[in-house]
Amino acid sequence: MHRILVVLAIATASLSALGEPAVTTPLPEALHSSIGYSTVEAALTELRAMPGVDIREKQGWIIISDKKSGNPVLWSFTPPGHPAHPSAVKRIVTEKNGAVYIEMKVLCQAGKTPCDALVREFQVLNDRIKEELQNKTSQSRPANQPPQEINITSDSAPGWLPSADQRAQVPQVVKNFLATLDGGQYLKAYGLMTEGQKKPEPFDEFAKRVTEFNAQAGPVKERRIIKVTWTKDPANAPGPGIYVAVDLVSRFTNIDRHCGFIVLYQRDAGAPFQVARQEDNYITDAQARQIELKRSPQAVNDIWGQLARNCPNYEGSKTK
Repeated sequence: MHRILVVLAIATASLSALGEPAVTTPLPEALHSSIGYSTVEAALTELRAMPGVDIREKQGWIIISDKKSGNPVLWSFTPPGHPAHPSAVKRIVTEKNGAVYIEMKVLCQAGKTPCDALVREFQVLNDRIKEELQNKTSQSRPANQPPQEINITSDSAPGWLPSADQRAQVPQVVKNFLATLDGGQYLKAYGLMTEGQKKPEPFDEFAKRVTEFNAQAGPVKERRIIKVTWTKDPANAPGPGIYVAVDLVSRFTNIDRHCGFIVLYQRDAGAPFQVARQEDNYITDAQARQIELKRSPQAVNDIWGQLARNCPNYEGSKTK
């Protein structure tokens, strides 16, 4: 009997999202094959003869990768002796609006129980693959995340590159730190900073400075990372470790011209990232209006141009 399991809606869901009933309740089945072939044997025979596909064997499983059609398609065929043999699992990896999806279709010609077990095993595997791909593509998100390239300074440790986990952590740490500043959680923000950053500015002075800025700026409208630069064990740093310069552009209700950066520090790959430095460069809208009235619109651009030089990767328009 052919078991065509309906898994499209749950293939990318986590086990916690599926809940306990997903483990014990039999999975639904479809009436017709959705993998494009009526039998597992027919699928394997035609894919083997197809030009341009990659075919390999791993622990008896036959794995066929087809990248010709745009979105990668990965086929997995059970080995003889597997409880769910013969079965074919077809997975299509897509990315939409910054999210990674794995569409899975299964044709199982074994009994109901081993077929359901096979699907659940692949659901767990899909969750792991999805998480890895999400970490890799997280650098390409337009807001609060870095661009896709990995920028390394020339004085970084030779051959070193940040891991996918480190690259995924950085935008989240920056987002959390900025959220504490924007939300007035000054003690929490102060706790995210290194001791070296705290030493020249005690908490009372830090809280006073950020309070005054928030009063000037008004509610935040946009926070955007424009570049991330990495370095490990640079010669002129206060100490060994990983340093990450995160260049930012922001907009607030009362500030349209703002750029700056945050430097994060990580002692080693297992330690948390901390804020080692923060810098803001801005002109309030009220200041811009005063300069324009007293001098000229060009004077506003000239002054902002001078300030923006402190933001080496700022490429926004200087005309507002």
